[in-house]
Amino acid sequence: MVSVVHLPYTNSQVKLAIPYPTLDLKVEPLEGVDDPDGQIKEALQAPLDTEPLSSLAEKGRKVAILVEGLQVPGGYRKRVLSILLGELHNAGVKRGDVTLIVATGIYRKPSRSELIELIGREVFESYMVIVHDCEESRLMVNVGETPLGGTMEVNRWVAESDLVIVVSKVLPWGAWGGYNSGARMLALDLTSAETASQYYDLSVVSNPSCNGDPALNPLQKLFHESARILEEARGSPLFFVELVATTNGQLLSVKAGSLKSVERTMWAEADRQYVARIRERGELLVVGVPSVTFLGESADNNAALLHAITFTLRSHRVSPVIRKGGLVLTAAECAATKITPVENEALRLLVKAGSIEGVVAKQESVRKPMLIKLYKDGLTPHPLHPLFSLYTAAFTLEHVEETIVIGCNSKLAARELKIAPSNKLEEALRKVEDHLGPDPVTVISPEYFTKGPIIQHTG
Repeated sequence: MVSVVHLPYTNSQVKLAIPYPTLDLKVEPLEGVDDPDGQIKEALQAPLDTEPLSSLAEKGRKVAILVEGLQVPGGYRKRVLSILLGELHNAGVKRGDVTLIVATGIYRKPSRSELIELIGREVFESYMVIVHDCEESRLMVNVGETPLGGTMEVNRWVAESDLVIVVSKVLPWGAWGGYNSGARMLALDLTSAETASQYYDLSVVSNPSCNGDPALNPLQKLFHESARILEEARGSPLFFVELVATTNGQLLSVKAGSLKSVERTMWAEADRQYVARIRERGELLVVGVPSVTFLGESADNNAALLHAITFTLRSHRVSPVIRKGGLVLTAAECAATKITPVENEALRLLVKAGSIEGVVAKQESVRKPMLIKLYKDGLTPHPLHPLFSLYTAAFTLEHVEETIVIGCNSKLAARELKIAPSNKLEEALRKVEDHLGPDPVTVISPEYFTKGPIIQHTG
């Protein structure tokens, strides 16, 4: 039986007829709550395992609200901020005592217009808004050691404000904790480049246990321990607000309070929406990767494409969606003209070093003043970002025999990244059958990033 799938390709689609037995990897959107504003307000007024926000937010207290940057999709920030700020002011906190910190980590900083879109014009114009810069030493305070033994340098407002409120969205996050979390934001997106580098280290992120199960993911455990260390250094608890949205953007659930209690509840809610069971693992994965996903410009170059493929493979429970030695089939332009300077630097370093292990030894060489300036000006991610994506992709390079890319126009580092450009479906299928035989069990997920993302659970 032939399965017809449509994979995104630039601004259009590629139609593929897959002549193999297939398994669908997909989720359907759940129904959101009827009164999202009421749910948010109730969460703030009746938090889990901590005092109500009105008791914590007293007149004269300096309050820092931490929100995620462009790396986390969705318009939830404006809605939560509107209600949260109202609750703070009702409790006696003055507008001038509130600072918003946009947690960008090593990701690209938002422009002024993007920032207004993230938090709303009224908030942008009425409150102090700080965009985190992982290279700005004046923003950092040393609060001790990370769980990995290195220096823990965090944003000054996080360390020194009287009340810190961490607002985050729970959604699949691949190797980096299984689910996105407020604890992840604190460890990676509000620290110095030197501190964040400890968690992105190849020896940490290449661990196969860093997958889609947040309860067992060792990185998530490190994030939680880091949050505990920060609370201990501050001498007071952090206040977490976390929400889960449906795949079509409606609010599914929201809770506030202490980290462990909030995330235990939110992970269970997120499982309802994002976990998909398939009866068996495949040998071939056919997955759609749009030009732009919440991971960034995912189909613009070979490194970014592999980053998206890695996210898909490592978002699993029990075991990856395809067996070791399997193949991935996708479509992407990978136009050399679209690659950013920081990605170009990373790929050329990979070609020169010959392996990801070789890149690690030369990691600091990419921190060139010109590339750092591009990050500080909000034009590109930090120059370490594509390297850290490569470190996480070491798992994929070990697990997958090859990624066949229909329509790929770049051969930069293709050999090192196990990317095989293909002009036509017939050519791609010949490669599949030469390696896997005539009828490989095929998992198809053409809308993985447009109607997902998804955590795969075998069995």
